[in-house]
Amino acid sequence: MSSYLKKRWKDYWDKKGWFSKLSDLIFVILVVAMLIPSSRKEISAFVSGLTAMSPKNLPAEEQATLGSGEFNWTLTSSNGNPVALSAFEGKVIFLNFWATWCPPCIAEMPDIQEIYNKYGDRVAFLLVTDEKPETVTAFMERKGFEMPVFYHRQAVPGLFASQSIPTTFIINPNGKIVIRKTGAAKWNSQKMHQLIDEMLIQ
Repeated sequence: MSSYLKKRWKDYWDKKGWFSKLSDLIFVILVVAMLIPSSRKEISAFVSGLTAMSPKNLPAEEQATLGSGEFNWTLTSSNGNPVALSAFEGKVIFLNFWATWCPPCIAEMPDIQEIYNKYGDRVAFLLVTDEKPETVTAFMERKGFEMPVFYHRQAVPGLFASQSIPTTFIINPNGKIVIRKTGAAKWNSQKMHQLIDEMLIQ
């Protein structure tokens, strides 16, 4: 058996090029890392980030408009105060449902931070979670994220209902949902900058 394995190893080593060997080694390392609970989330987040793309606008006929039910939806801010979505009516709204345990959520967070840095004073960013505030605060501080976090206070309106996270809605100043994206996305893109700039002058 050992001689067979030695032969197979020699055949592999002689026939494979350096690039193939390196690719195989990286693959093995990733597989091993995925088997370790402490690194599984970070590896999954890294892979999600690599595959993330800039989201597409919804076709005009699919752009639902928020009504009083959606604007009356109330959240709790990070300092414990109730905040209704109506407080941001007439603004561009970036509404993101997420959790600290969700690898695709973690993958897109750096991009959200970058776009928040650029537009945070003109766009309403609402990162909504149902986790405990102490868990979220520790995560945000550890990662160095500064986006505003809000917590569930009541049931999510049907228009925002989703079975998956992250799910993100971009809402224009007229209350229309122009983007609905499930899964990690590349938010800090030229396409997104152009879309937000256009909405800000509406």
